[in-house]
Amino acid sequence: FVEPAIVVCARQFVPRYCRGPSPPASRMPLLEAEKRVLACLLCFCAVIFGGWLVLSPLGGVADTHQLETMFLELEEELEEAQSDLREARAEASSLREALRRAGVPSPALSANSSSFYGARHSSQPASQPHAQPKAGTAVSTPAALEKIRDPCAGRPGATARGSGPRPIPGGDLEASGVLEAAFAARAVEGELIFLSVGDTRDHRRVAKDPALKDISTDFLLHLLANLRALGRENWLILSTRRLCGRLQAEHCERSCVWSTLWDDHPGLEPWRLKPGDMFLMWAQQWRYVARALELGYRVFRADTDVYFAEDPYPLLRSPLLRPFEMVVQHDFASMLDNNRRPACSAPPRRPADSAVAPGLQTCGTRPRHLALLNIGLLYVRSSPGGGAYAAINETWAAFLSKLSGPPYKPKHLNGRVESQALIDQPFMRKAVDELAAPDSASLPPKPASHWAVVSGASAHPYPAGVTCSLADQGGCGAVLEARRKTAFLVQLVRPRRPLAGLRRDERIALAPDWLFGRGCLTHVRRPLS
Repeated sequence: FVEPAIVVCARQFVPRYCRGPSPPASRMPLLEAEKRVLACLLCFCAVIFGGWLVLSPLGGVADTHQLETMFLELEEELEEAQSDLREARAEASSLREALRRAGVPSPALSANSSSFYGARHSSQPASQPHAQPKAGTAVSTPAALEKIRDPCAGRPGATARGSGPRPIPGGDLEASGVLEAAFAARAVEGELIFLSVGDTRDHRRVAKDPALKDISTDFLLHLLANLRALGRENWLILSTRRLCGRLQAEHCERSCVWSTLWDDHPGLEPWRLKPGDMFLMWAQQWRYVARALELGYRVFRADTDVYFAEDPYPLLRSPLLRPFEMVVQHDFASMLDNNRRPACSAPPRRPADSAVAPGLQTCGTRPRHLALLNIGLLYVRSSPGGGAYAAINETWAAFLSKLSGPPYKPKHLNGRVESQALIDQPFMRKAVDELAAPDSASLPPKPASHWAVVSGASAHPYPAGVTCSLADQGGCGAVLEARRKTAFLVQLVRPRRPLAGLRRDERIALAPDWLFGRGCLTHVRRPLS
């Protein structure tokens, strides 16, 4: 039963193993990726055989949910191994072709050979000498290798331009010095756009449609093109080591890193998580956002399935939004309040002491259950000791606390683990609610359980010298008038305790929907209207 299955699998995915006799000694030895493919094939077929036994009358009744999960996990491992194999073969082929064009004899490559375009697949430090080649092996000289042109030379994302961000070779943010070097290389004038993209094992998306398992990479590439068109390239991409390698090799995108943070956490297995899962990566990103704030950067954290119709930075620096240490998307496209925008319930009033909250002109309050954060778009300019910084820190801390506890197994899943209980957004919503404080600068005074409603006419939505960010100059006046009519919500947040003697009240704004949307894409079908 097992042997024919192996032959069928091998013929479909790895044709060279179905050719009968062993290849001659002059052929390349098996790459590590090829060995992993064979191992995954054996495991996959063994599980099929085991499942057949379990489902047979002699095997009793099988837990179909567990079998389904096992099959999905093995399928993911098989696809990863296949991808590694394709990448390794493509790199080897590119290297041989480059050497041929340079007139250098092709060396005999082994499974332990490093990639020519970087040592990201090698554990050997660059400072250590390479092993001496065997007798008869053709060796390329450094002078000859210098003749080989980098295929990414001149491509966006691979070459530093002027004072813009510099390309990085990738690396583990947990390795010494990598985080600091990556932030310094990619940030521009202290501003950093932080993006995350996985392989993708987003359980919600795959459950809806398995064909969507790779869509996050497509989202990312579209977003990068969108940002480049706006003149913004100061992004850093948190990914997995494998996907970062793909972005570098296939798209010349040298702006990605990966992380081993919490990869060995004992809670991963009980919660059915693996390194690279999006729920883990989303928590990692907030730890790194907090680290960036500690180093003095301002961070724009964005999901990849978004589109910017105009540059958001002038709007975030405007008199209207500059007073707020965090600006985050307002998720009010829900049934909780019939999709209603925030609205003034009283004439807008400014506090007598304008130094308390510059530009703040409030016109009512709204209960917290109608003020839902959507952290898919979030801009933060806080620092340690501030309330917004505390909200970021408590988000990843809540994830760790949940991960360290027993996994959530709701009754409707019949004993299966609900890993969606580890999603980061509810953690941040709860953190902001718990850090909320009464705000005497709001008129009427706002209790901790409410958000203040701020008039869109409190201040100008563009900074000095900017009158419109749209290509259609004729529509700028109408756009400005509409934006000044749009109210939004603000919350005062206070850290639970001082940090290094610092404890500052700060304000979080739920962005008006003309800035970050309302948690859906339907309103961009007719963006000019």
